[in-house]
Amino acid sequence: MASNGDLKHPPTLTRLAARRLHQIATEELQPELYDKAIYCIIDWLGAVHSGLSLPWKDALMKYAKLNRGTPEAFAWGVNQEISTETAAFVNATLAHSAIRDDMHLAACSHIGSIVISSALALAQRHQWSGETLLRAIVAGYEMAALLGTAIRSRGSFNAHFRPSGLIGAFGAAAAAIAAEKVEEAVAVNTLGYAVNMSAGFNEWAWSGGMEIFVQMGVASRAGIAAFDLATAGFECSDTALEGKDGFFNALSVGPAGAEVFKDWLNTSAIGQGILDVRFKPVAGCNYAQTTSAVAVRIYQKHKPSDIKEINITATSQAVKYPGCNNAGPLSTIQNTKMSIQFGVSAALVFGGLGEEIFKKADEPRVNQLMSKCRLQSSAEFDKLYARGLQPATVEVTLVDGTVLRESAEDVPWLTESDVEARSVSEQAQDIPKDAAVEVVALCKKLRSLEGCGELLETWKVK
Repeated sequence: MASNGDLKHPPTLTRLAARRLHQIATEELQPELYDKAIYCIIDWLGAVHSGLSLPWKDALMKYAKLNRGTPEAFAWGVNQEISTETAAFVNATLAHSAIRDDMHLAACSHIGSIVISSALALAQRHQWSGETLLRAIVAGYEMAALLGTAIRSRGSFNAHFRPSGLIGAFGAAAAAIAAEKVEEAVAVNTLGYAVNMSAGFNEWAWSGGMEIFVQMGVASRAGIAAFDLATAGFECSDTALEGKDGFFNALSVGPAGAEVFKDWLNTSAIGQGILDVRFKPVAGCNYAQTTSAVAVRIYQKHKPSDIKEINITATSQAVKYPGCNNAGPLSTIQNTKMSIQFGVSAALVFGGLGEEIFKKADEPRVNQLMSKCRLQSSAEFDKLYARGLQPATVEVTLVDGTVLRESAEDVPWLTESDVEARSVSEQAQDIPKDAAVEVVALCKKLRSLEGCGELLETWKVK
């Protein structure tokens, strides 16, 4: 094994990543990184509360009670403290249950539900300060975004795998490394084990299986396990990423993955991972956001009826993503939240997309419109996608020949004030609104808190 790296044996990728994490843990960070981490937490809180309203919540609580372990951390819906790993699993699964958690486009992943869940569970076990927690979150987003970008940017990635499930444990483990400031060898071993714990396939996108949510919980829990294994003394291959039978080759990415990984570390500013994260306006797939927003705009202007056909143009990435080009029949919430055709048709029928609408997989009016949809991609839109945009056009032709057409260059991402308002509204489904406002206010003070306990107590308001 290479140790520190020299001309004959340059540092491995996990060692380079460990050094970036050391920088995040010890160097002065830009204020904007703390601010973004705080809003990621605020958004995550709302997503967790949304998850509590969904049908599989009871099964999740049953699982948590069967795996209580040592009481160390808090999880929503469980009336007692449970083990760090189980708390991370429960909270990450809840946070993704509404499919509206934050999005990193280049990594095609929902990082927050995984990284924030593990970081908060570890913060309770190790009694981190608010400053430490925020640095951990920045570090976790950094590594997840880096790894996701490396496997997806050259177009050879095996798309049967779920990106969030592949990179999530790496991000969760990174959060622990930065917070605990472990020595480089332990950090390298932690990251190596996290890569080995990658998991998740995309069959849920077609069958409607609940593994879409569980994959996030597994990744969050696995990142903690990787950290605990390494700190206990287990060693791992330091070439787990770039080796002959390592991560990149296993995913059919090959040497290109290593090249992108190193280039990203050499050229990106510290914290670029979290800064590139965006907040989705609708609780559905990232790739169905712009098309749905454009359809809502058509409804608001025209309230069309007697529709003859619907032509939808999006990026090839959106059209090809598992579950997105699905005109039905649909049977589950998971199906409706992925289907571009459902999002557009439901928007044209109801004028918006909320949780109750996504439950209407068998709505006759929506299904009738879905059968009239034609979905296609655009080479010009793909050029914009390469610049980080997600354009779309929806063209509705009425029976009388009238054509209604709307376009957008990108998803109408939420602003910080939008994130705050939505989070308060979602939390207020379970706690008094003034308590939710207090939670958000305390999140904004997190950096100054000597311990996270004060914030955690506000979460436990019944």
